[in-house]
Amino acid sequence: MTEEKKTTEEQPADEEKKTEDKKVEDTKGEEKKTDDTSCGSGMCGEGKGGSLFVWIIVIILIVGALIFFQQKKSGDGEAKAVSDKTSEEVSTAALELINGELVMPGTEVEVGEITEESGLYKIELTVAGQEITSYMTKDMTKFIPQLIDAKEMEEVEGEDGEQPAAPVVEVTTKSDKPEVELFVMSYCPYGTQMEKGYLPAIEALGDTVDAKLKFVDYAMHGEKEVNENLRQYCIQKNEPQKINAYMKCFLATTEGSDAEAKVCMTKTQVNPTLLSQCVTATDAQYNVTELAKDEASYVSGQFPQFNVDKDDVEKYGVQGSPTLVVNGETVQAGRDSASILAAICSGFEEQPEACQTELSSTSPAPGFGEGEDTTGASDGAGCGA
Repeated sequence: MTEEKKTTEEQPADEEKKTEDKKVEDTKGEEKKTDDTSCGSGMCGEGKGGSLFVWIIVIILIVGALIFFQQKKSGDGEAKAVSDKTSEEVSTAALELINGELVMPGTEVEVGEITEESGLYKIELTVAGQEITSYMTKDMTKFIPQLIDAKEMEEVEGEDGEQPAAPVVEVTTKSDKPEVELFVMSYCPYGTQMEKGYLPAIEALGDTVDAKLKFVDYAMHGEKEVNENLRQYCIQKNEPQKINAYMKCFLATTEGSDAEAKVCMTKTQVNPTLLSQCVTATDAQYNVTELAKDEASYVSGQFPQFNVDKDDVEKYGVQGSPTLVVNGETVQAGRDSASILAAICSGFEEQPEACQTELSSTSPAPGFGEGEDTTGASDGAGCGA
């Protein structure tokens, strides 16, 4: 028998009774305390605890509403300044993503002003001499090349007061031999991206389509673009069987320099005499050099006119590079060869076997050279004033 048990047995009877009574009272007190704690944690619907739980919910709802309206008020689309530290972090993240995934090595990319707008970081960029406004999420993990402002889209009207026709995914006007027109600027990185996806599709279709490379009616990338536009226009005009081979060579170059273009001319056996004669005549016919010197005539006060395909540009309402037109309809297609092939083939009355050709479904990288845009982030981007 332990000492503790012996002591208990030796207690007088009245003391033992008092001890038992105290235990009963203590037990009742514990039961009451336990009940109060349970309700206080929100586990019952009546009494003091239930009321506290209700008030917690009410407070949460009020705070949530205040946060919502504050965000709504601050997210009105007005740009707000960011700290120097944030600007540096966003700039670094944007450059790493752009240089690593979206442009070819050697492409000049500069980051300008960074602000906060509509819950995103707004980034002013210059890519290969072209000014672009892009966006990045607050966690700096997602890059958005361009935003479409729904309000602005609603306000845009055609000259006749009607909304301009939206690009289609599938051509509604069918033809036995679809007419395919791709409008570009020769140094627009997104135009060259589209061309790299377009050429395999055109080669697969061969003479089942009537395909033409055409040009937007202004140049955004300086004198070199005016000269290259003329070169490509004349190769296609005089030696159409050589234009695709020349373009594949030109697009694969490091930067599309004049020296690289001349190497491609030699490789593809472009006749230099015919080319020179055509360039001179085309320049005179469309006043290309004169318009390039006349800054007063520049589009948006910045870009010289290039009017060799101006009639078709106005006919289809082409705004920038690239723009794909099939049977007179502007087509919204991805930049990968498979998507372009599908878009063109939707214009056939009866699709030829060539439409079943398996082509790459990955978009080429923007700019010159090899590479792929595995993110697809640049598929909606373009060059336009």
